[in-house]
Amino acid sequence: MTSRVVSQQPSQPFGSLLGRFYRFLRRPFYTVNIPSQPQPLRDILRLYALALVLILPLAIMVGLLAAKLSSSHSISEMAEQPLLIFTMAVVIAPPLEEVLFRLPLRYTPANLTFPLFLWLLIILGALASAKVISAILMLPLLCLAFLGCVFLRVWLKEKMPAKPIHKQYEKWIGWFFYGSTIIFGLIHIPNYQLINGSALLLAPLLVSPQILLGLFFAFVRLRYGFWWGVFTHAFHNGLLVGQMLLYRMLTQLSGTHETADIATHPALMTLILNLGQIAFLLLCLFIVVKMVLEWRSEGQVSQANS
Repeated sequence: MTSRVVSQQPSQPFGSLLGRFYRFLRRPFYTVNIPSQPQPLRDILRLYALALVLILPLAIMVGLLAAKLSSSHSISEMAEQPLLIFTMAVVIAPPLEEVLFRLPLRYTPANLTFPLFLWLLIILGALASAKVISAILMLPLLCLAFLGCVFLRVWLKEKMPAKPIHKQYEKWIGWFFYGSTIIFGLIHIPNYQLINGSALLLAPLLVSPQILLGLFFAFVRLRYGFWWGVFTHAFHNGLLVGQMLLYRMLTQLSGTHETADIATHPALMTLILNLGQIAFLLLCLFIVVKMVLEWRSEGQVSQANS
């Protein structure tokens, strides 16, 4: 997997946004510091519009496949507890998953050791749940993991020069970028309640939207910063969960509540919600078309100057 070695100084953005994104996907490159970006929020929202347009047909296909497998998504199992599902999906999951998968994509001692400790917690918890290790060993193992990560952080900070590690990042960033994205997608396989073991062979298709989203989250993390990645992740989950909870609320109203007020009738509210979704998708499509035209214009200018 190819990557590009760049200066350790933050690079200035150049060219169209879609062009920069495409070139990065072709040849991921690493910078020690976060590149300066004049309009990060505008760029990230435009990139999210692109992600949504690409993911929507994939998500429809995945939904049909999940129905064929008689599978359900774990998020639907918690729909009876809207506060819990909102807290998990919007408040807890985005920072936690960004720390686990994207924080280590730019090196500092803390960026490596903090996610490592969380991964050790997850692995030890899974082993304890599977009865591979006894509960009595959990506390000593947790203490050992904590002390080991603290020692590693101190050693990296005090004894290990950062420059050679940055050089390795520059060399292998393509593998880190795509590897973390694939693992991020595959970790969502347990979200689906599969009917049998043979259906697990199709599980990678079920998480293909998460893999594609992971590309956008990882790009945002490397080119705009960690907290912008958390924001993008939370924004996406908030839209998804908010829509699901709103639909469920309207469905329950239509089945249990008869109202004479047409302005609050569930069927009318559902229609308004559907029209709002269509308008939002059309806006995203318009943004994507504009991005493509900017990219084509950039290519025409490059050909004219060559």
